[in-house]
Amino acid sequence: MLALEYNIGEKLECDESKYVHYLKEAADLGQLGAQEELAIAYNRRNNEEEKNLHYATLAASQSNSKACGMLGHFFMNADCGLPKSLILAKHYSEKNSEDELSAYILSLALLQLGLERYEGIMEIPGHSPIPTILFYARKAQEGEIHPTKGEATELISRLESQVKINCANCWKEAECSSFKRCVRCLGAWYCGKECQVQHWKAGHKLDCIKRK
Repeated sequence: MLALEYNIGEKLECDESKYVHYLKEAADLGQLGAQEELAIAYNRRNNEEEKNLHYATLAASQSNSKACGMLGHFFMNADCGLPKSLILAKHYSEKNSEDELSAYILSLALLQLGLERYEGIMEIPGHSPIPTILFYARKAQEGEIHPTKGEATELISRLESQVKINCANCWKEAECSSFKRCVRCLGAWYCGKECQVQHWKAGHKLDCIKRK
């Protein structure tokens, strides 16, 4: 692609304006890779939000995962003139959840949706988003993006400290951190084996997500 030659600078001298010009030609012809690259290029520029959104949307409509991740970020933070939408932030971030930033945004969207839907009580068996929130926050924590890594670590610490003080089944308060947690998802704590079995049957089997 000619645009890449102006970006790499091996055969042709680097020229940002020509790079964007030829990318736009390819993107407007429906070339998926060009749409993605053009969205990224406009994202780096100031005052190009409308074009950034346009090409990210085009690429996302062709199931480009990176573009979906960008839209998830936009909807989570009300960027590029879009209103904040937790539903759409979740929807698009799920399509790029292997990326640590998208995984973190997904964990935040799930947390805020859970708090809104269940009025702050998220430990309902069969409907608890906590294991999934922790799963994606841990995935973000394993990444190389340091701000995201730190924010994910903070989210995990905050959520775990709230959840592990009570047995997920009988709500008995923990004493001296004696509770054991589900080894499969690391997202539920129990005072004993009996409560763990009861909680599994009550719905945790639907919420439990196997950690990698």
